Amino acid sequence: MTRISAKYYIETPDDAGKTASLMAKMQSTGTWKDLKGEAALEGRFGARVESVNVTGNNETYSLPTRYPAGKKVTSAEVIISYPWENFGPKISMLLTTVAGEIFDMYELTAVKLMDIEMPDDFIKLFPGPRFGIDGTRKISGAFKRPLFGAITKPCVGLSPNQQAELAYQAASAGADFIKDDELLADAPYNSVKDRAKAVGDAMKESFKKTGKRTMYAVNITDDPDRTLKLHDTVKKSGAGALMFNSFTGGLNNLCVLARHTKLPIHLHRDFAAASLRSAYIGISPVVYVKLARMCGADQIQCGGLGGYLYESDDEMLQSMRACTAPMGGLKPALPVSSGGMWAGKLADNIKKIGNNDFMFLCGGGVFGHPDGGYAGMRSLYEAWDEYNGKPEGNNLNAARKAFEKKI
Repeated sequence: MTRISAKYYIETPDDAGKTASLMAKMQSTGTWKDLKGEAALEGRFGARVESVNVTGNNETYSLPTRYPAGKKVTSAEVIISYPWENFGPKISMLLTTVAGEIFDMYELTAVKLMDIEMPDDFIKLFPGPRFGIDGTRKISGAFKRPLFGAITKPCVGLSPNQQAELAYQAASAGADFIKDDELLADAPYNSVKDRAKAVGDAMKESFKKTGKRTMYAVNITDDPDRTLKLHDTVKKSGAGALMFNSFTGGLNNLCVLARHTKLPIHLHRDFAAASLRSAYIGISPVVYVKLARMCGADQIQCGGLGGYLYESDDEMLQSMRACTAPMGGLKPALPVSSGGMWAGKLADNIKKIGNNDFMFLCGGGVFGHPDGGYAGMRSLYEAWDEYNGKPEGNNLNAARKAFEKKI
């Protein structure tokens, strides 16, 4: 298979088939005006409309446009295929092709890239997850249950030693994974170098005390040359993992990092929601997950089930399934449920996801616990024990009431 297939939702005041043909032309061999010699190139290099399925009509434009007002709008699902010879194994050029200038077309009053299917031979040219689910479990020693993670809070303003103290609390309570908040950069008051050393030392001390290994993911989002240097700094520190902000840091940068890394990469979707959230423009969360996994993310944040993010649980579950579905021989990435999670939401997450292959990641749900980060992390284990019918330690119901009162 030499073509990539992209599925779009579109709205247009024009004929849907005509608009789809223009989309294909604009994103391959042609432009808005017929060109001499274009026809000779179309067979090999041209994008091709595979199907147009009209789904409805409405009276209003969903996006700003120069198109004359007052026209009826047709909505449709369109599939267009592209020869990947046109752009090769370059994530930037793949996106430029399937999600590029079509967003500028005034004939489109809505355009959303809903899904993308890529041949195995193309996918295998990208790094994919180096560690994935099995590698993450092996490092943390966490098997036959969800992985329990924490995000240090407050988000910014802490010193490296304060960050390390929070990390030590959660790690001593059995955390599998801890990470920086996505807002915490290589900051003058808390540099990656100083923070990585402090949290790395804390993880080593916790391991000596408990025999439990905890990964700490330091946020190394930066320019490409700096990102690799920061990777090496974190690797030497013993912190054990990396965090990367996907859309602001760039999927190209992620590919480079994934080919270089010796540590698991935890991917935060940060700015992605600016494209994911609207029904009328951008790309879907499933497309984002597929591209992130292909580019080398080992752990992918997919939203928190029952949490404070905008998506429905069903939409987040689709993203989680995309982390693990067969895809060109790539390792499954670990789905991460995060965004308003705490012990009281664990059981519902397990039931809806239908298995234990996910990370349950809490910020305020651990460090906002009335008794601090250690108790917050222990509450996740208590919730797990209660789910399995064997409550231990502090009474979870009492902890839940205290926590709910606080928040």
